[in-house]
Amino acid sequence: MAEKFYCKWCGQNFSNVSSLTANSCSRNPEGKKHELYEGSEKSQYTCKYCGQKFSSISSLTANSCSKSPHKKHSPAL
Repeated sequence: MAEKFYCKWCGQNFSNVSSLTANSCSRNPEGKKHELYEGSEKSQYTCKYCGQKFSSISSLTANSCSKSPHKKHSPAL
């Protein structure tokens, strides 16, 4: 099974870190590149600001979070 690398802002997966960091991310609050999610792959991802659980990083980051400074859920490690 090939290892996947996920963006912490949008949940998109890449086959290597250099591809991930080379591309722009529309959900990055600073309007920059994708950033590596440094946690492990899980069956559920928890928002580090409110504790709500999601089945994928992409579904977590697509939703609003009233407790986040960026107004979006962010995955806990």
